[in-house]
Amino acid sequence: MIAMLAAAALAAHPLGNFSVNHYDGLTIHPDRIEDTSIVDSAEIPTLQQPLNGSPAAHAQNACAQLRDAIHAQADGQPLAWRVAQASFAFRPGAAGLRTSRLTCHLVAPLQVDQPLAIAFANAHRSDTVGWREITAKGHDVRLSASSVPSRSVSGELRGYPTDLLSSPLDVRQARITATPGNGGSGTGVTVPGVDVVTHYTAFLADRLNTLIGADRLTVPLGLLALLLSLVLGAVHAAMPGHGKTVMAAYLAGRTGRLRDAATVAVTVTATHTVGVLALGVLVTVATSLAGPAVLAWLGVASGLIIAAIGAGLLRSALRHRHHGDAPGHGHGHGHGHGAGVVALGVAGGLVPSPSALVVLLGAMALGRTAFGVLTVVCYGLGMTLTLLTAALALRKLGDRTLSGRLQRLRPYSATTTATLVLLVGAGLALRAAAALV
Repeated sequence: MIAMLAAAALAAHPLGNFSVNHYDGLTIHPDRIEDTSIVDSAEIPTLQQPLNGSPAAHAQNACAQLRDAIHAQADGQPLAWRVAQASFAFRPGAAGLRTSRLTCHLVAPLQVDQPLAIAFANAHRSDTVGWREITAKGHDVRLSASSVPSRSVSGELRGYPTDLLSSPLDVRQARITATPGNGGSGTGVTVPGVDVVTHYTAFLADRLNTLIGADRLTVPLGLLALLLSLVLGAVHAAMPGHGKTVMAAYLAGRTGRLRDAATVAVTVTATHTVGVLALGVLVTVATSLAGPAVLAWLGVASGLIIAAIGAGLLRSALRHRHHGDAPGHGHGHGHGHGAGVVALGVAGGLVPSPSALVVLLGAMALGRTAFGVLTVVCYGLGMTLTLLTAALALRKLGDRTLSGRLQRLRPYSATTTATLVLLVGAGLALRAAAALV
């Protein structure tokens, strides 16, 4: 078991299981330009793009498509690329799934007998998320100017900085000036870091993926996998970007009925579990489904639901103040309030976690579908624990804050909270929509 866990860090793709990553290494010679173009696909894109024929035939076809997506000019004249060499290989990925690596060596004729301005752009699979990097160097040619570095910071997609899906390098174009002579130049590149919480969350997810993909799933390993799912679900609900779920639990707890907090938490869990199962089925059936786009649209829907609930709460709070009522005491606990609590829970769990999805897909690929569903349920239960804890803690904190001298602010608490929910919902919807542009 120890050896299995030690190998986990090598299993999962560091840029996320939906990522399709590109690298173009340009080498300029006096009589030609070469491009080592690499496409490194994570687990889910690899699953959606099955091998057509032999690996060699698949590589030739894929490199031809990549070649057609590259646009390059020398002093305004288009370059004619040809595929000199192509290769394709699978590698072990997370939870028993595979990642893939396509390598294309492209060549185009070029004559550097005077200063030459070269423009390069790669539009291959431009609708996908992931790392995009370009480098350029000269061989018996001097690069007097270059918008890209001469060395790859990712080792040609072999050694990514840890977990950069939220802010990957995104270089799709390059401008280079080549002149006769030796030497070269390139700019530096800044690589973003990773926070401690994300690092250790990825560490736990790697361990879970290795357990799911084990050759023999014994009872101790199975129980450990379920425990890790519980922990990861709890961390997922507390991560930045999931404040909507904590806010939902807080609103439920503030009404004075813990049953409402439990309703929100259970609804979040059920919605998230159903969402992961549904997306898992869609990913395996529809090969053209863009997972990140689906998650972005679900994020927009989640934000709009929260904004609508916030608007309703604000309208209700203003009406109560106009009539001289005390908001939150004797009002809003009927059917409308119950529907609002359930809607908040649905909004909180509407966006499935990619890590839970990969665990499910890996288990399905190994014929352990039932166990995969069980791990997703445990993931949701972990989310429930975090939300209930947050609801109880924030409820006590709110009661303590509004005691004593601050008691006079209580009539405004419902209005303030409703406004905050409205703004948070609108912000979440706008942030998710930005990913679709």
